[in-house]
Amino acid sequence: MLINTGSPVAPTAEAVRSYLTTFLMDKHIRPLPEPLWRMIVTHAIVPRRAEVSAARYHSIWSSEGSPLVAGCTRLAERVAACCAEMRPAYTPCVRAAMVFGEPSLTTVLAELRDAGCTRVIAIPLYPQTAYSTTGVAADALDQAYDLLRWHPTSKMLTSGYGDEPAYQAAVASAVHASGFNPAKDHLLLSFHAIPQAHVRRGDTYVEQVKRSAHGIAQALRLPRDAWSLSFQSRFEDGRKWTGPFTAPRVEELARTSMKRLVVCCPGFSVDCLETLFDVGHELHVLYMRTRPDADETTFGYVPCLNDALPHAQLIAQLIARIGS
Repeated sequence: MLINTGSPVAPTAEAVRSYLTTFLMDKHIRPLPEPLWRMIVTHAIVPRRAEVSAARYHSIWSSEGSPLVAGCTRLAERVAACCAEMRPAYTPCVRAAMVFGEPSLTTVLAELRDAGCTRVIAIPLYPQTAYSTTGVAADALDQAYDLLRWHPTSKMLTSGYGDEPAYQAAVASAVHASGFNPAKDHLLLSFHAIPQAHVRRGDTYVEQVKRSAHGIAQALRLPRDAWSLSFQSRFEDGRKWTGPFTAPRVEELARTSMKRLVVCCPGFSVDCLETLFDVGHELHVLYMRTRPDADETTFGYVPCLNDALPHAQLIAQLIARIGS
């Protein structure tokens, strides 16, 4: 099972309202006691964001549906092919499943059970682990097993794969393939922010992020002034979040650097609303507005690894390693 966070089932306000409510109420994500936070989510956050988010989802929706779900599904198919190539006698069922939304963990587990599977290997598609990603996925998976009353032999990747040289090399290759030129361009590696309170409680996400970023920069043989590290998508809920933040960094680079800006998000395995809209569109607009002499060629976004062969091969190798 390749597990990711999920997506609304449709780019509509009603679907987004349902998705956001479920997502924001998860115990790993909510910042306040459940009754108080539910009141805030139900009467303030969701009504304010549902229509806006639905319009954003609509702008990136494709004929396949949600880019995240479609991308994870294609990745699962390619991982299955890689597994078969590595070990012809071993042909696992590989499925994508979402913590929130469809296809749900419960739905996919039921399909695997009915197909006769006796072992389940879960790979959360988060290169760097965090309480709010891998932690949520682990709890949701346990709940799904309990709901189905089915407990096969189960293993889960809990360490992430951002430290894997193959992962760092694959991201570096994607950056290079985008046309990045270290002599003329600046690379901004932007990761999802997490609350600083999580770090104080022992979440090692930021340390993992820094190792991943340095590994990618080394794979590209970049001097230190040719790249930056920042954090995006902090939630406006009164908490302090890990920085420096991506938007101010983009503005700073637009004002002070004559180089082309290339943004890459190595904390995301598959493109989603945050990468395609928040980065690919909104940060592009911000950069163009801040740098008057900019044109469409001075800002670039590097797509996630998605179902690229090196990504699928890495996941297949992780499956083989965990399953051995």
